[in-house]
Amino acid sequence: MESHILSSIMLQRKKRLNQVQESCSLDQIWHKLDKIPKTPRRSWLSTKNFEVIAEVKRASPSLGPIPWNLSLTDLVQAYQDGGAGAVSVLTEEDFFHGSLADLKQVRELTKLPILRKDFLWSEYQIIESRLVGADAVLLIMSLLDTELLKKLLALAKELGLEALVECRDREEVKRALDGGAQTIGINNRDLRTFEVRLEKTMELCRRIPKECVVVSESGIKTSEDVERLATSGVNAILVGESFLRSSDPSGYIARLKGEGQRKMKWRSPHGSS
Repeated sequence: MESHILSSIMLQRKKRLNQVQESCSLDQIWHKLDKIPKTPRRSWLSTKNFEVIAEVKRASPSLGPIPWNLSLTDLVQAYQDGGAGAVSVLTEEDFFHGSLADLKQVRELTKLPILRKDFLWSEYQIIESRLVGADAVLLIMSLLDTELLKKLLALAKELGLEALVECRDREEVKRALDGGAQTIGINNRDLRTFEVRLEKTMELCRRIPKECVVVSESGIKTSEDVERLATSGVNAILVGESFLRSSDPSGYIARLKGEGQRKMKWRSPHGSS
């Protein structure tokens, strides 16, 4: 995968955001937010249990369209039946073929917490996420500086949203922690090259305090993968493609979750430098 893919995604993403804001301004979207009912927070991830975040994703830049074995309705039901702790919905349109409509539909199908997975950097997008029914947002550290992260985390908290802050290296983990992130995602896939290394999670997990939830993302397929991650101190995994291609995603999730619960260990009290 060419190294400029993230830049290409962001260029198109900014164009789409500008178009949306032309039809509905920031003031107008705030006004819409005032009109929707307040909803209680759904239980999110914690350091006490091992959880599986099961993803709804239609395509990827590296693989193209992903064939599903189930309809969206049956897929979400299978995720629930398998014991998923949350559902991630990829809403980026041009490279992942997602949409906010997918998230809205998933919201109608489940009471599980929903993570909006997208390339988010603005106040507008955080408000938009709350409007369509998300319970949490993905914030990618490589798109943000520490001050912007602080602002987006504060806004998310104000709106009753959780935040999964995704990091790819030591420097990003440090900035995420400095910015106040409580849930750290470690993406095993390099967004510049799309190469995958599970070792990345194990290397970075040691640098995260035990008070924080650690989520390992991308490239997780087998019980052996989960064993390696859980014994390193990971609290949750985010899996998409493997579940989507599976003929039995419910059983698949149950196996991975069970392995994680058996192998999860606590990290040292304050992380290591």
